[in-house]
Amino acid sequence: MATTEDNGFRHPIGVVSRRTGLSASALRAWERRYGAVSPERSKGGQRLYSDADLERLSLLKRLVDEGRSISQVANLPLEDLLELAGQEVGTAAQPVPHHGATPPQAADQQAIDAQRTLERALRFTEEMRGESLQRTLTRAAVVLRPEALIGQVLVPLLTRIGETWKSGQMGAAQEHLASGVVRRFLEWLIDTAEVGQGAPVLLTATPQGHRHEFGALIAGTMAAEIGWRAVCLGPDLPADEIAAAAKRTGAAAVAISAVHGQEPGRLVAELTRLRQLLPDDVRLLAGGRGIEDVRSELTGSGVEVAHDLSVLPRVTRAS
Repeated sequence: MATTEDNGFRHPIGVVSRRTGLSASALRAWERRYGAVSPERSKGGQRLYSDADLERLSLLKRLVDEGRSISQVANLPLEDLLELAGQEVGTAAQPVPHHGATPPQAADQQAIDAQRTLERALRFTEEMRGESLQRTLTRAAVVLRPEALIGQVLVPLLTRIGETWKSGQMGAAQEHLASGVVRRFLEWLIDTAEVGQGAPVLLTATPQGHRHEFGALIAGTMAAEIGWRAVCLGPDLPADEIAAAAKRTGAAAVAISAVHGQEPGRLVAELTRLRQLLPDDVRLLAGGRGIEDVRSELTGSGVEVAHDLSVLPRVTRAS
């Protein structure tokens, strides 16, 4: 017997994310992988959650935060969930407070979970346990908010992998294995994102001569988390090809990632040409260490330099 009656109100995924403290990726994963809830769909295909769904998800979030596996509790009756949470039947679960920012206590727990996830991911990378690394990242998508998952797990993980590989402390096989797992994980996050009809498009790529695409994939992941449709073209593309793809997909913005600063003059020329080829109303964002090296040369070019990934949601929302 449910403790929350159905009053007919339905909530979009963004509202549910804010009220439960679960990321949109977690909500989708809990539905698809574990059948935790079965939200309705709008005519445009977007998920719509009831108050009962909110109560159930809040309870599940609390139990997972206490250390239980979502696979063990996702399909339990509501009465069992309430008992596990130490509540009396008939007392509605209180959603995690969230008003645009993670509460301090929740933020502390997110930082702890992120650090543990990073340590496990690095260990599994060293031991070449690809399946364990994949499971670790997938669980992190369930329990961590997007900013913690990206900023405190994925970016440090990729940075450490790159540094240890360059220093010779990690073999090429280990680097390739881990990179493949992370790439598939990012693509999964993008593919499972909630995208409504008419969602704006963010096109991502790396410029000609730049083959490290993780920055572009992460930019696409961040855009997908805020409801954009991310189209990731991959690495090493000339300006003409990127501009043509932007026009064909109707992109509202293009995000370019350049990690290494080799041939800075060529990079500036490619970005300047891309800005000239894109329609005036399409924003061109560029980020990465390679972009930082040529920041001054890009002044006045119309290229918007994003000094870190946190700027992407603000920039794309403003488009």
